[in-house]
Amino acid sequence: MRSGSVARACPMPGVARAPVLLLLAGLVAGCAPRAPSFDPDTIPEAYRHATGALMWPGATRAFLVTPEGDLDNGDWRVRFDLSAAGAPAMPPRVIAAEDRWLPVLHWTRRAGDTRFEFEAVAVAAPRDSNLIVSLVVRITNGGSAPAPARLAARLERPEAKPVFVAFDAPETTGAPLSWASGRAHQPAQGWMEGGAGSASERAAQWTLRPGEQREVRFLLPAYPTDGAVLRTWAGPSHTKRAIEARRFWTRQLGEGMWLQLGDPEVERAVAAARVVLLSCCERRGERWLPIGGPFQYRDIWLRDGARAIQALALSGHTQVARELARGMLGFQWPQGAFLSQRGQLDGTGQALWLMDQALLRPAPDDSVKRFAEVALAAVRWIEWQRGLGRESGAPFGAMMPFGDPNDNEKVRAQLVGNDAWSLAGYAAATRLLRASGDSAAASDVADSLASYRADFARALERVGTPDVPPSWQRVGRDWGNLAAAYPCEALPISSPRMAALAQRAWASAGGAGLVWYGTRDSLHYYLGADLGTWALLAGRTAQADSVLDALLHWRTASGGAGELFTRDGDYGVNLPPHATSAAALVTLVRNSLVYDEGDTLRLTLGARSAWWRGARVDRAPTRWGTLDLEFRRENAAAVWKWSPVPVWTALTLPPGTHGAGAPAPPLVAGRSDREVLAPPGTSSASVALGADH
Repeated sequence: MRSGSVARACPMPGVARAPVLLLLAGLVAGCAPRAPSFDPDTIPEAYRHATGALMWPGATRAFLVTPEGDLDNGDWRVRFDLSAAGAPAMPPRVIAAEDRWLPVLHWTRRAGDTRFEFEAVAVAAPRDSNLIVSLVVRITNGGSAPAPARLAARLERPEAKPVFVAFDAPETTGAPLSWASGRAHQPAQGWMEGGAGSASERAAQWTLRPGEQREVRFLLPAYPTDGAVLRTWAGPSHTKRAIEARRFWTRQLGEGMWLQLGDPEVERAVAAARVVLLSCCERRGERWLPIGGPFQYRDIWLRDGARAIQALALSGHTQVARELARGMLGFQWPQGAFLSQRGQLDGTGQALWLMDQALLRPAPDDSVKRFAEVALAAVRWIEWQRGLGRESGAPFGAMMPFGDPNDNEKVRAQLVGNDAWSLAGYAAATRLLRASGDSAAASDVADSLASYRADFARALERVGTPDVPPSWQRVGRDWGNLAAAYPCEALPISSPRMAALAQRAWASAGGAGLVWYGTRDSLHYYLGADLGTWALLAGRTAQADSVLDALLHWRTASGGAGELFTRDGDYGVNLPPHATSAAALVTLVRNSLVYDEGDTLRLTLGARSAWWRGARVDRAPTRWGTLDLEFRRENAAAVWKWSPVPVWTALTLPPGTHGAGAPAPPLVAGRSDREVLAPPGTSSASVALGADH
């Protein structure tokens, strides 16, 4: 398969029905887009070292734009040595995406009054799983006197301790690196317009008059590519390649859920996160799979892939999510369990949960029967494990067995998260079986789910802690236990144990927002994000807001987010972007607007005050079909319009307000004075507001 057909195979539809952002509406309408005029150094950068990712859906490698402004694909590096008037150019301050989401990257390096302005874009290449970066460097003399300037580009092998290594890089690195030259059909690592030098280094130099600008273009493939192919590929200009990329990404996002919140920061953050999620789809053989990230995390974990698949499903990329769910079937063992990494016993529940998330929203997929059969086999495996434990007579025998996930928990124990996710898997299997028409099997699994939840509650009483511990042996780091209420529903939202757990997790990190990973040395981006949705559902709006604020803050200038970092933004070698971090942000924003788990549709759970000036959500997939939503605050009333659904809809009022008197029929009072309920089939509502004191 040629990488040019990635969009069809992943599959990513190529015709937009609406723009993802009003700022880029002209792209969808077919206008010739132009590069925005902006200074990348004005874009916020949360981390100590600026980086960027040049990636593409289906490509099995990506280029890292390093803090020095070089490009590195884990196999070789393209190093740029720049100088003007004898002074070397400084590293870039930031590497920024256009509008902080669209992956046409810009960075600037300065040598005195001379600017070296980089613009780079990755696009599909004429080779399976390859990509080519089109990069242009514009050199401008901003001074008042002529200035000699020099640009040299050198191909190098990784350093002794590279920041990451491509998973398919050759074991030996003795093969020479070379630029495309002449007409020879020889593999090359790059092409440079003009310049002269050796096989591995090319350079150009000028004396620039005040205000004069020169431009040099490069083509950089992720894999060695025939030099003649690169020269042919250089026919269309860089401007045209950038236009193609802008149109491609605008179409992809335009096919999914569209947010118009009057809050550009949130809109762009969600768009950037979706770019990361779509780019982190990789084909392994005949399967499409979600990877953890474009660089050091180019592997598959059920615990990360499940989150990515959910976020893609929630944001309207239904076909992509379902293709990835089919890929994850390859991790089922003959006994019924799902395992992607040794010792991670939560994988079985996560696999069933991701199937439910991808296959049943906005309507059951034609293949749901196949997934239901797979889910039933997985539930039987878990029941077998629990049965063996009961026979042992161990104190927590009814829970999942001991395991060492060799991961974040840092312990061998009976992990509470394994049981929480198994419970989520039982609930998902019940829904899948019902959707497939197997009501008898669905009823049996539902009975097992009720029994398992009772065992879970008894185990919590036995363990004797006021919250939810990481393991039944009360050892290890918080991880899966943080998901006990959402999304696992192992505990009700109102459980005092969840409130105590949230308080403990947030207090250790100095308040609500992100949580520490283990000891107080690293903040973790997505570890506590589930507590944000828990807070929404628990009516703790301020705490949910603080989680979203933290997720919005800790992003790169290109819009991606890291996984682990210190409070001053040092991520070490844990390079952003991380796909699960992207999924966390998408999911929390989506749940703030549209929440469709359970038997009630919940709207505007966490809608911020600024959004109430007038907001729209179009094409949001829900369990009752695709939903459009409009809401605004109009004088002393809150007003909603939405696609009618066959269940009750709970409407949350704007922050700082409450209902002024009883709601007008057919609306009825909700669980608090900030909530009203609309009966099935309702499509609009207006509620008089009173201000909180």
